[in-house]
Amino acid sequence: MKIKDRLSFQFTFMFAILLFVVLVGIYYLVEQNRKDNFYTKLDDRALTIGELYLAQDNMSEESFKKVLEKYPQTLSHEVIRIYNANYQPVFIKEDSVKWPREIINRVIEQKKVNFTKGQVQIAGLYYQDNSGNFVVIASAIDDTGFLNMKRLAWIMVCSFLASLLITFLLGRIFATLALLPISKIINDVKIIRATSLHQRLHLTKYKNDEINQLSTTINTLLEHLEQSFEAQQSFITNASHELRTPLTSILGNAEITLKNDREKEDYKNALRSIIKESEKLNLLINSLLELAQANIDNNQVDKIQLDELLWEVVDEWESKTNHIKTEYNVPIDKTKFTILGNRRLLFIAISNVVKNAIKFSGNSEVQCNISCADNNVLITIKDSGIGIDSNEIKNIFRPFYRAANANRHPGTGIGLSLADKIIRLHNGTIAVNSELNKGTIFSISLPL
Repeated sequence: MKIKDRLSFQFTFMFAILLFVVLVGIYYLVEQNRKDNFYTKLDDRALTIGELYLAQDNMSEESFKKVLEKYPQTLSHEVIRIYNANYQPVFIKEDSVKWPREIINRVIEQKKVNFTKGQVQIAGLYYQDNSGNFVVIASAIDDTGFLNMKRLAWIMVCSFLASLLITFLLGRIFATLALLPISKIINDVKIIRATSLHQRLHLTKYKNDEINQLSTTINTLLEHLEQSFEAQQSFITNASHELRTPLTSILGNAEITLKNDREKEDYKNALRSIIKESEKLNLLINSLLELAQANIDNNQVDKIQLDELLWEVVDEWESKTNHIKTEYNVPIDKTKFTILGNRRLLFIAISNVVKNAIKFSGNSEVQCNISCADNNVLITIKDSGIGIDSNEIKNIFRPFYRAANANRHPGTGIGLSLADKIIRLHNGTIAVNSELNKGTIFSISLPL
């Protein structure tokens, strides 16, 4: 079911409940008013009968004349009974309608009684006269009132159904108008393709409007997608170029070597060159695989003791160089160094940063420090190497990017990019502070 139909039905349902309660309330109040009015007529009728039969000797001629004028004004299905103190009917003979003593006693006790029996409404009056005390009971059926109530019920039912129909139609119109901006957003998004991610949705002039917020969110998503596609395209281009370079060198050396007969030493040199380029190619392929694997392995989450992980990284590189110094600011509670993450990926990330520090520091000492502060574990890796130009720091985490002063050192330009991606996958940050020819400090922060 479409949203506009669902909104229309929901709005109609709520309105139906409200209207039903109102109409039932009105019907109840009108019915009570009808009963009260008819009881008033019955009371007046009982009093008129009592005065006609019992009070002629106590009333003036003019007053009695008014009673005589009112007497013929009978009610529908009217039945009048007058009982004396001995419960005997007087003046009017009983036929099929007889009132039991319980009713007569009730009238005597309460002086005035109104009650209903089926459709018949009854009024009892205790009439005191100088000739004795009498009970006058008048009953009748309010045919006109019932007919009016029946008509009112039909009018209410028809009005209720008509109101629901009108409400549903109006609700559908308003829902359609309210959802027009969303329909426009849907139509605009449908025409956006991978080749047109630069397109953006139009924003309304109402900044706090939910539709405007939705458009802004979609525009932000499109911007991220566009950046991702551009980064992917750039990555593919750079990867192709980096893969092509060693392959071209290998093929060139092989073709030149095979073109003419050469000395044994020339063949050895050619093979050494091929091996060197093959190692570069192997390193590049491994780096690309690690970069691709970073997304796949991120779901393998374990508890990691970061001080132990740093020790493993340092231990691996100490077997290759003796210029690493490690400092552990271990808290009393060692669990403060424990985080949830992927151990293999974090090992790769920290190892890549340490490897970079060793590679660009020559024989200078590399310092590794781990500490805990503000619910974060901070790992700093400091070297005294060639440093990074301030204008290039913002680019060092891009895949295949290499600073100008790093080209004379071996590498693929993927290590730091991979480290940054892994740290971000763990909701951490990696910051760089560097000065040319003085050294670089990498600060890795991971939340506990």
